[in-house]
Amino acid sequence: MGAHTANTLVRGRFPRPLKPRKERMVIIEKRTERIKFWLTDKELKQIDRKAKKLGMNRSEYIRHLIANCKLVHTPDIDYEDYYNRLKSISDKINTHLIFLNQTGTLDEPQFHLLCEEAVETAKQLSNELTEKLDIEIEKSKGVKA
Repeated sequence: MGAHTANTLVRGRFPRPLKPRKERMVIIEKRTERIKFWLTDKELKQIDRKAKKLGMNRSEYIRHLIANCKLVHTPDIDYEDYYNRLKSISDKINTHLIFLNQTGTLDEPQFHLLCEEAVETAKQLSNELTEKLDIEIEKSKGVKA
């Protein structure tokens, strides 16, 4: 048989037209390592949906994510301490409000002090976090991916 041309029938159909080649040089490195891990059905469907949207298969999509991810520096901040401090104040305020609901009376001076304490603590926490985050941002400027 002779060579097929663009108009030659192959098994009763015309062959698909050749897609134009991309004009960039691609260096393909042989992949020798395999990673196996578990996903939920929802996670797998999300990967498949996003890969399809980009015209990629799962492997291509995951490689794309790895190649294009940006490292995010996570500040060394004790958020649990901040949470506990605010929760303690919140619990005290809630106790006063429960008492108000049950008895119809409120220790207004004490409640007012608690509210002021809550506002002051929130300001302190905000200032501390801002200061720590500023320090972490400066540190991260020297860290490259």
